[in-house]
Amino acid sequence: MKKVLFAIVVIAAVVGFSWLNSDISSKKAQPDMAGAVSKDIVMMSDDDPRIDVWSKNFPEHADMYQAVETEAPFETEFGGNHSYSKLIRYPQLTILWAGYPFSIDANEERGHFWIQVDQMDTARNNKDFLNAHGFAKFGGQPAACMNCHSGWTKWLENNAALGTTPEEKWISFNSAKYWTMIKQVPALGDIKENSAEHSGPHGGKRMGPACGDCHVPNTMELRVTRTAFIEAMSNWRGYQKDATTGLKATRSEMRTLVCSQCHVEYYFRPTGTKTKVVAETIASDPTKKWWNGTQKDYDEFDSWRDGNKATEAEVNGIKLVFPWKQWPKNAPFRIEMFDEYYDEPATRDIFPQDWQHKITKAPMIKVQHPETELYSAGVHAANGVTCADCHMPFVRKGSTKVTQHNITSPLKDINAACKSCHTQSEDYLKKQVSDIQKSIAFDLRSVEYATVSLIMDIKNMRERLGALPEFQTNGKADDAKISAELKEILELHRKGQMRGDFVGAENSTGFHAPREASRMLLQALEMARMGQTKLMEVAVKYGFKDFKISNLGFDDIQKFNPGEITYKVDLEDAHQAGKPGHKAGDRYYEHSNINDAPAADKLELDKNNKPYNFNKIDPKLSSY
Repeated sequence: MKKVLFAIVVIAAVVGFSWLNSDISSKKAQPDMAGAVSKDIVMMSDDDPRIDVWSKNFPEHADMYQAVETEAPFETEFGGNHSYSKLIRYPQLTILWAGYPFSIDANEERGHFWIQVDQMDTARNNKDFLNAHGFAKFGGQPAACMNCHSGWTKWLENNAALGTTPEEKWISFNSAKYWTMIKQVPALGDIKENSAEHSGPHGGKRMGPACGDCHVPNTMELRVTRTAFIEAMSNWRGYQKDATTGLKATRSEMRTLVCSQCHVEYYFRPTGTKTKVVAETIASDPTKKWWNGTQKDYDEFDSWRDGNKATEAEVNGIKLVFPWKQWPKNAPFRIEMFDEYYDEPATRDIFPQDWQHKITKAPMIKVQHPETELYSAGVHAANGVTCADCHMPFVRKGSTKVTQHNITSPLKDINAACKSCHTQSEDYLKKQVSDIQKSIAFDLRSVEYATVSLIMDIKNMRERLGALPEFQTNGKADDAKISAELKEILELHRKGQMRGDFVGAENSTGFHAPREASRMLLQALEMARMGQTKLMEVAVKYGFKDFKISNLGFDDIQKFNPGEITYKVDLEDAHQAGKPGHKAGDRYYEHSNINDAPAADKLELDKNNKPYNFNKIDPKLSSY
């Protein structure tokens, strides 16, 4: 009898140990959810990337991610999620980006949840508006712009793009029109086709980055999914591809790599070939015209309507590329790597510029959110601190420790984001961040004001040269001849502004790597002043004895303040909320807390930052 009881106990112990081991293994299979266990209500799949579906298994994480939808907007000294107009706060941008759509609409970002909504609402994605407001050649955004904005990107690339190979589908996806590809987002589950829900951010066409962009379905292991990132990392940066996680990388690496899929510089590289894309039958309807009277080739609306249907067309191919050829693995990024990449014939012969500057005619590069590049050069990266450690720190939800999915500024929760490593008080750490950012902001404003001064001086010189017979053709100023004479100066404008734009577009105001940010800004300032010096040499060469260089300051820059965006003409653009038409004088954005002015203390901060007013700016950091 004792032997029987002993056997039962042994069997029970084995079964119990097996169950416990299975439970532990299950949790280990989900290491990137910080111990959170799936409720296993639904089977998660790439066939249905909707957050509202995946959230059934991880409701706490989804609630955190979507909290920004209802929470009040906030501002930090140089960021936050109040979507104020950057052009109102920094009017110099209207001159720096002259001739590029960002010069008419650029707002502070308001969080991952909103980015697809905002991308579909921005004036930069409104062909009629841009054509009617000084951008006559704008032909519409490509679907390539969806790569970092939409949680539907991979679904559309795999299921809506045309082609028989992954490469063909990738190029087809990027090359299609943005508003055409948006119409391909399916109505899944209980969502009805072309309903408000189908157009909305909760699983509809305006859904931003979703769970599956960073997690393997069901195991929730971290992964990377964006094709351009995987190609750049495997072709140039020494990583191997992986069928499940996108790249072979450690968990610690993945806590940065998932963010690096989008927080980077990029460009749209022409393939030099034709590609088949999803198109719209509206292109064959002679009654459908753009504002300027030309034939519509797509309907700038998110749904099929008025008999418009999907068809096919052949267009010039493009693909999204990260310019990382010169950036080796496990090395800090340097801005000179972009110089080398964008200037080598293999690139410049195919992609000479993002745009030609409207005033100087320089071939410009517009840098986008390069957080990954700058972070790599900082002390946090050198010490193995990942993006998620600071921007998605561990927090308590009841008795469970979870990763914060309300991805935001670490300044909003210094205790969770910083004090797991730093022992100083929250107030001290906040002041340290402020001091670093104010220092970099001074450098950046110095560069921006100097570059605007250079632009105005180039404008002056172009007008003077254009009046000379040797720079005219048929009695009119010849831009090509003038640009040839000013070639070295225009290159200084291109490279110097790229450096200032890099730090300005990077969302930490230099905090991710202050020494590197300061180094490239010092280069940019030197390039602006060198450009002015060389303009003086041109002035001497052609006898312009009264030519003087500019030195614009804060008050001069404020004269470029464009105010909130308004319609200058009557337009029948309807894509924002379905309202058919706007009148001249109407505010472009329908919500008053978008594209408005920042709080007055931010403008006061900028005024005192350049020139530097230490009595107003310096925090009490020292006990000396």
